[in-house]
Amino acid sequence: MLKPCLRTVGRISLLACALAASACAIHAQNPQHETLILSTLGSATMPVDGPWQFHTGDNPAWAAPAFDDSAWEPIATGATWDEQGHYDYTGFAWYRRHIELPPGISDLNLALYLTNVDSAAEVYWNGKLVGGVGRVPPHPVWYVFADTPSTVVPLGPARSGVLAIRVWKAPRVYYSFPLEGGLQVTPRIGSVEAIENYAAAQRLAWLQSTAITRTLNVLFTIAGLLALLMWLRERRQTILLWLSICMFYPTAFYLIAEDPGVTPFRWSYGMIGAVIVLNNFALWSLLVEFFGFDKRGRLARWSRVLALIGAVLSLVDAVFQLFDWTQSLAHVFLIADISSTLPEVFIEFWTVVLLIAGFRRRLDAAHWFLAITGMCTSLLQAIEDNFGLGTRWTHWHIADLIATPIVTVAGNRLDAQTIAHGLFLVAVLYVAWRYAARQRIQQSNFEQEYRSAQELQQVLIPAALPELPGYRITSAYRPAQEVGGDFFQVIPLGNGGALVVVGDVSGKGLHAAMAVALIVGAIHSTLETTTDPAALLAALNRRLHGRLRGGFATCLVLRLAPSGQCIAASAGHLPPYRNGDEVLLPPALPLGLMPEAEYETFPIALAPNDRLTLYTDGLLEARNAAGDLYGFARIGDLLTTRPDAPAIAEAAVHFGQEDDITVLTLEMPA
Repeated sequence: MLKPCLRTVGRISLLACALAASACAIHAQNPQHETLILSTLGSATMPVDGPWQFHTGDNPAWAAPAFDDSAWEPIATGATWDEQGHYDYTGFAWYRRHIELPPGISDLNLALYLTNVDSAAEVYWNGKLVGGVGRVPPHPVWYVFADTPSTVVPLGPARSGVLAIRVWKAPRVYYSFPLEGGLQVTPRIGSVEAIENYAAAQRLAWLQSTAITRTLNVLFTIAGLLALLMWLRERRQTILLWLSICMFYPTAFYLIAEDPGVTPFRWSYGMIGAVIVLNNFALWSLLVEFFGFDKRGRLARWSRVLALIGAVLSLVDAVFQLFDWTQSLAHVFLIADISSTLPEVFIEFWTVVLLIAGFRRRLDAAHWFLAITGMCTSLLQAIEDNFGLGTRWTHWHIADLIATPIVTVAGNRLDAQTIAHGLFLVAVLYVAWRYAARQRIQQSNFEQEYRSAQELQQVLIPAALPELPGYRITSAYRPAQEVGGDFFQVIPLGNGGALVVVGDVSGKGLHAAMAVALIVGAIHSTLETTTDPAALLAALNRRLHGRLRGGFATCLVLRLAPSGQCIAASAGHLPPYRNGDEVLLPPALPLGLMPEAEYETFPIALAPNDRLTLYTDGLLEARNAAGDLYGFARIGDLLTTRPDAPAIAEAAVHFGQEDDITVLTLEMPA
């Protein structure tokens, strides 16, 4: 009896083993998905980690919660799909995760925190589209230069279900990295309030970790605006324009390429080349002016040529962004992108050539500091572009070394590029401070020179007129600036007469005032030999020739006799008025133009109650707000009222003074 029983037990055991082996084989052929049980979900957030079900391709049916994904392969989030067996795959792929929630939390509204998705995604909860990152084709929008923007996706009332994420990876471009694609950071789930708090905390942490960089960008922008405003006031100082462009570059580059979610890929890729080319050209032009290179020389010419080549090459990428190249033109764009970018990034090393050439120039330490720090920022950018853009294919890690943080300050990890930009800003501020200090010193020197010139002019322009028997004289002198180029002299002669001189030096300001001092001194020294007006002008002309720096002076000399008989001579000066009529004068050259110029005298007879008015062209050329000149007609009308010299000058000043105004009136009382 025992043996049959043992045989029966053995057969049952063999059958059980066979069934178990069969079950294991069936399970191996049809693996079951793993459900994520969120048993502790409450006020906190939880990562949706563990193995997700993954499948490449695209099918709208894969969003349905009832879809059987048990045959899909498992994949982890928090890592790219490149490093999980799908290297070089682009296009659509789906992630699915079955989530089970504990009972009793139906009063919660759930949300999903999603970030670092490469390149765009749609989120489905229990088959319903509830949100996403960017936009998937047919009209894709994605972010590639930096971390994609963080997104809070509302899921609705808490209940168990299936989370499906449809991810689209954009085609490869030259700016690609070795490992890309998919959910690079594990999503988190929780109540809407908890997820929003988590997102705010992540945003705050990011703001704190980039505070120094963003502060530098603000300072760069302020410095750029100040330099631009200074250039707008003084257009000849083109160095200020180049400096302002260099100051704007870090902020522009940051907004286009580094601030998450600010600029979509196609805008970024279309603009970044042009921004880099413009900055390079501004920096090259800055170095050309700093080192004093000939603006038409070879270095300056090659800087313009290379900048133009770079602009044309960057235009290739920009034009492609006007079309949706992500579908049929993806391969064509990759070839065009590589072909245009490689020579463009090599051009960036031209900065080093300019610096080497500049070593033969003499600059002070401040300007060398500015030139070298500016070169370092450009050179580091060139190295990063040359060795970092195509790391997916070259596997060079030089750009990674440049991006490696050198020091951490208050949570801000500073790499070589950030430190170089900071030093460049310090150099700019230091040079600006030195420039402002020099300007203050120069302004002080100018003010002192002007005060000295004013004191000299007060001596040269008589404040009190001498008494002349038989004549009543009034005068007015209104310089357009602190000092002027007009002059007059009333010099009594031994026979009871007087010599009256009125003149105008070309130009304004300090230079004209110095010329006035020269002329007045020459007049007094010449009077020792002659009082003839024509001979006096001829002597002045010979002395002034070649000493007015290309300028000239007009002059009218009048020798008065007590009887009213006058002799006058003019060197290109405006004719005087007798009463309300002009006194015609023969034409003559101004002083200082030709040493052999000759002058002639002409008589002017004054009767009792006649008034002679002498003036400079500042009276004639006064201009009102409408652009009308004061002109001869207004002068004639004014003189018919017989005003004195101060009243005549005041009328022109009130009308709109633009030049120095000098007026003398000579009257023989009745």
